[in-house]
Amino acid sequence: MGLVLGTGLGLILVSTVLTISAQPLAKDISKGNLTEDIDIAINPTEALPANGTVTISTEGATDMDFNGFPPAGVTVIIQSDKVIVTNNPTA
Repeated sequence: MGLVLGTGLGLILVSTVLTISAQPLAKDISKGNLTEDIDIAINPTEALPANGTVTISTEGATDMDFNGFPPAGVTVIIQSDKVIVTNNPTA
């Protein structure tokens, strides 16, 4: 969102940066219903934190939703106990 104000030859630019709270990994929180599915959402196109890696436990999860292909340089690692999204080199 931006606003441009002008007077004569001078311009003043005022802008606002919006923060988006989407996460590369998200896990449903159980509401106490033992038959309820617990999904892990994998969004590899979302911004990663400064360290470049996000990890989430798969404990209790019954399903994973992969919401898009990772962009170049981003790797998604799915293991039996965790999911990792990273832009750091992997071996």
